[in-house]
Amino acid sequence: MKDLYQKLRSFSGKKYGLYKSLAQRSWNFGDFTLNFLHVQGDPYAPASRISLTVPLRILNYSGNLVANPVQGLAFADYLLRRLVKEIENREDASMFSVARPGQEMLLRNTVSIGNFSAEKETEVQILMGVKLPGDHRLIDSPAVIDSLTRILPDILLSALYGSSAEELEAARKHIETLELRNALQEAALAAGFVAFISNGAVLPRASGLSDLPRAAAFPFKAPENLTVTLEALGKKISGMGISKGITVIAGGAYHGKSTLLSALESAVYPHIPGDGRELVVVDPTAFRVRSEEGRSVRETRIAPLVRRLPGDISTEKFSTTAASGSTSEAANLFEALECGVKTVLIDEDVSAVNFLIRDTRMRNLLGSGGEPLIPLIERVREMADRGIHFIFVIGACGDFLAEADQVIVMNNYRAEDKTQEAKKIVLENPYARSPENYPPFSAFESRPFLEWMKPLAPGIRPASAQERLVKVRLQNEERLQVGYLQADLRYISGLRENAERYAAGLIALNAIQSAEDKTLMEALEKICGQIQKSGFGKLPQGLSRDTALPRPLEIAAVLFRLTLTK
Repeated sequence: MKDLYQKLRSFSGKKYGLYKSLAQRSWNFGDFTLNFLHVQGDPYAPASRISLTVPLRILNYSGNLVANPVQGLAFADYLLRRLVKEIENREDASMFSVARPGQEMLLRNTVSIGNFSAEKETEVQILMGVKLPGDHRLIDSPAVIDSLTRILPDILLSALYGSSAEELEAARKHIETLELRNALQEAALAAGFVAFISNGAVLPRASGLSDLPRAAAFPFKAPENLTVTLEALGKKISGMGISKGITVIAGGAYHGKSTLLSALESAVYPHIPGDGRELVVVDPTAFRVRSEEGRSVRETRIAPLVRRLPGDISTEKFSTTAASGSTSEAANLFEALECGVKTVLIDEDVSAVNFLIRDTRMRNLLGSGGEPLIPLIERVREMADRGIHFIFVIGACGDFLAEADQVIVMNNYRAEDKTQEAKKIVLENPYARSPENYPPFSAFESRPFLEWMKPLAPGIRPASAQERLVKVRLQNEERLQVGYLQADLRYISGLRENAERYAAGLIALNAIQSAEDKTLMEALEKICGQIQKSGFGKLPQGLSRDTALPRPLEIAAVLFRLTLTK
């Protein structure tokens, strides 16, 4: 720290650009090392980017607290939340910034832990933004000295060091929550369930704008005849299992059916202690499919649900720059299946009605030749027989009761098993199936990556003459720009926070630039596996922004939506 102090003193009254020299070496503070990854060009430019590296042994936590990557992920998440809280609560820390995490535990680069082998010392790395102070175009030496040599060490001391038994217990609880969730997910899958909701889980959220648990919400309780008890890490956990096949979740408006589906959708990621959904687990391939009118589609086979379109447009390799509600949902479904999804989540409220059903009167009016759409109700049983499981939220499309293996009704946020009652209703009001020969399903194989990406290759170039690299940019959390390629992210609900959205674009770019003769999913799984092992720092631009690792499924969804802007 002494060297940095003397260096900063020498900057007094000098031009702002001299800050760039701070990036030429590492600065040793004793307990931690500071590196400048990026130095802003003037006081009004985006914040500088710094990296802090701290040996884990210095933080005063038990040596056996973190022994593997799972424990490392949870402990890093715990430290990040303490760091965010410390910066937000200090009036003198406004020049420092870190990405605020959501309710999920994700592999992030903002705080990460590496080296779990006996040969190397385990280290904690922190990435932060810092606004280097200046008086117009001159360096404000006293202010930067105070920021980097007093405030920054104080922040780290308060946020990272385990100075009490309560802090150690909180860290252990964070780690144990993730370990228990992972073990419960394995137990649920082994028992033949695609999802499991533990008794006592809090599913409702505070509001449409907040992912925090709702105060005074009804805790979940499984219906007596659907209650199962699973064992995970020596603990017996009771709750409701959702079996393989076709499940319909029904109920009136505002009774909790979409809330339950949203909890299952979110459960592909682990949650922090106190979230309420810590012990809600689902098949790790689960993916939500919805209507997405106006999205681009490129070479996706939707023929099993969409016959040839007017104008003699083939649906064997369907492409469009503006899909309809029904064709977009069909594309979303078959792209998901192509990427290995085994459990499909569908909410009637955000689906195209003609994608889901077509009643007898409309079928008689149009005839089979007047409607290219084959409603999902006609083929969902075939898909279930092929090992694809569906969880539907249904409020009006009662035809799906005829195909359901399990019917759960949400009544004032309480689940009730109505399977037998639904079967009786179907017998009294049978569904009239259309006796047609439909196009065959494909093998749902992931497409060849290199061949499919060739038409977009011209877009992988810097977006202006001033840039040397192809950059990834986010616009209002909705649009992702990769060079001259652009994707609409609004309906990729599995991207929970901006750090994931940026990472998805970064991984997509690196997949394109380093593309091998692999399938789409092989290419993405390879890069994601490298990040899980070595972190984001191995990727170009991997430390330039806060990133969090999404599933390969979400990254594939980004790639499916990329279009060339010019």
